[in-house]
Amino acid sequence: MAGEGAATGAELYVGHGTVWVNGDNGYIAMQVSGLEVLPGAGLTDSGINYDLLFYWARNKYSLAPENYRTDDGFRAQRRWEGHGTDQEVYFLHGGLHIFDTGKYIKKHVCTDDGFTIIEQVRNNLGRGNFPLFVSEPTHEKKKQRIDHNPYLNYCYQALGNLNGILFIHGHSMDDNDKHIFDKIKSSRVAKVFVSIYGDENTDANSRTKANAIAFLQSFNRSVEFYQAETAPVWA
Repeated sequence: MAGEGAATGAELYVGHGTVWVNGDNGYIAMQVSGLEVLPGAGLTDSGINYDLLFYWARNKYSLAPENYRTDDGFRAQRRWEGHGTDQEVYFLHGGLHIFDTGKYIKKHVCTDDGFTIIEQVRNNLGRGNFPLFVSEPTHEKKKQRIDHNPYLNYCYQALGNLNGILFIHGHSMDDNDKHIFDKIKSSRVAKVFVSIYGDENTDANSRTKANAIAFLQSFNRSVEFYQAETAPVWA
């Protein structure tokens, strides 16, 4: 499964149910709307819907392989530093567990006394601190939101460092995430594998394949497809 133990490397959270895996850099990308990635060694899941499944999973050290650790760039007092750290996990579109105080980017964590992240989010809302996530309807507006936040922009720039082979698992390849695909196109990724669920000839899957080729394929980058059912990322 994704997070703790799926594979070594960085994680970029781009959404609900999507995984991006980069073989050379070992990126596992996740988003808050439908996108994820894993290193060539294996696949992981991520997405673009503001759920906490991936974040919960990567904090569970008891999941196989046990005691697998990743660095999300947050340090003392749960403050994000990013620069100068060994950050490996990137939530490209933010998440419910991340918030901006106006001075710092901070995160919620599960506490020993059972104080859940959802409860912490509710309390934070009462203090006027809203979760940091990208919910704009178009890729242009999403990109503007990303450009104006240090955490989101730092994570976005990490996409440009990808190289080798990239797996995209569980993403519809819709135009509203074109800013993500544009950044990947600026990277040195040589081949992209995109998952297709079910009958590849349905209208939805035909559109996914057409978009993937249009958005990502070039003279120095190929796009291929595989059945999502063959990669049980949450098993």
